[in-house]
Amino acid sequence: MLSKTLRRLLSLDDPPERTALAFAVGVFIAFSPFLGLHTIMATIIAFAFRFNKVAIYTGTFINNPFLTLVPIILASYAIGAFLTGQPIALPPDSLELLKHPRLTSGDYRHALWMNARLILVPFAIGGTLLSIVASLISYPLMLRVLRRNRSAPASGEQA
Repeated sequence: MLSKTLRRLLSLDDPPERTALAFAVGVFIAFSPFLGLHTIMATIIAFAFRFNKVAIYTGTFINNPFLTLVPIILASYAIGAFLTGQPIALPPDSLELLKHPRLTSGDYRHALWMNARLILVPFAIGGTLLSIVASLISYPLMLRVLRRNRSAPASGEQA
């Protein structure tokens, strides 16, 4: 499936710069901290800017829930924790809240909210930074691949 999507991406009629930009925007979305909203964001941006949907979805789905989601989340949190001066390991109180949920307790919900800020702020900062860096790296790489693919003679042509 991945090779089929890549072949389809390489054969788009859009200019390579526009396809690479759509892909890089998709990568930005994939690394963004807005978990659960990636596909919606990609669709809205694709329609708003008339990006090729194959290109933006290919970049967005780099954040695959089965392969890359957990490493991206962990890296986002670790980078954000480092930048905010927090320990990279989750605080013991946060782990305890996750191990023993008591959703009907007001005290539990308050403690969960207070601890969530310790996790969500570093995650948001790290995810945003990773989004920027990954998209800035992906644009020139995809542009090079697209240009190389378009300048190569078709496999059935004679030289």
